[in-house]
Amino acid sequence: MRSLLGQSYEHIEVVISDQASTDRSLEIVRSFDDRRVRVLPDAPEELNLHSNWARGLAAAKGEFVKIMCQDDLLLPACLSTQMDLLQRYPSAALVCGRRRIIDDQDRVLIKRRGLGRLIRAGETRAVEGPAVARACTRAGSNLLGEPVNVLIRRSALPYPLFDTRWKYTIDLEFYLRCLGNGEAVVDSRVLCCFRVSPSQLSAVLAKSQARELREFLSDVALRYPDQVSATDVFLGSARAQLLSQARQILYREMRVLAVVKREFHSHHNSVTQNAEAPAIQVKSTEF
Repeated sequence: MRSLLGQSYEHIEVVISDQASTDRSLEIVRSFDDRRVRVLPDAPEELNLHSNWARGLAAAKGEFVKIMCQDDLLLPACLSTQMDLLQRYPSAALVCGRRRIIDDQDRVLIKRRGLGRLIRAGETRAVEGPAVARACTRAGSNLLGEPVNVLIRRSALPYPLFDTRWKYTIDLEFYLRCLGNGEAVVDSRVLCCFRVSPSQLSAVLAKSQARELREFLSDVALRYPDQVSATDVFLGSARAQLLSQARQILYREMRVLAVVKREFHSHHNSVTQNAEAPAIQVKSTEF
């Protein structure tokens, strides 16, 4: 919330669509006394990810929209920079940059990530939708990044907003339908932080990511038969498998590290208490 409300561009609205959270999320949100924040009423029924994102977008009123999950961060100039780029490229459907990957303790894991070969010598440029689709297919990855990294022109939003066939690839599939044959502005600057943790959706879906991505890449080839070949799909599927394995290793290491930290703090607290106890007992006998 602080990263949103602290943007250098101040004329924003922050629409909160709560997905039946059981933690202190709503309490924290309501602690911010800011007229730009609007919390949607409770949904009449439990929402899945697709419905919750769609609900938030439908309630937003701005010319440009961004989906942001609760644990990600925007750098202060993110919105002003991305809005300026969409105004400089009036035919572009969306803009994306690079993002910093952080863990649940705010430690930087990767300083800059994203866009792959869509970036040329650090320049900002417009790339046509079919070229974006082919680059992502060959990379076996969502080169545009998570929703926190992408600002979308409202007029480019597709209908329906999200395809419920896809879970892990929900964002990339959404971007490609926003683009169609239009343009995406790719910018080499780092403007946001994406957080990884062993408990997030990406970690839960890690084992099924590669399988779904293979199916999705085949679907992309059907959408862009003149640009995306069977070879592109084969290369992307192989790379997706390797990336999935790397993510599983990362999440496994993060889970192990979290357990080690808990054990360390538990042991440290136990030692501290035991070390303090004799001193208290000695003082009481002295008296």
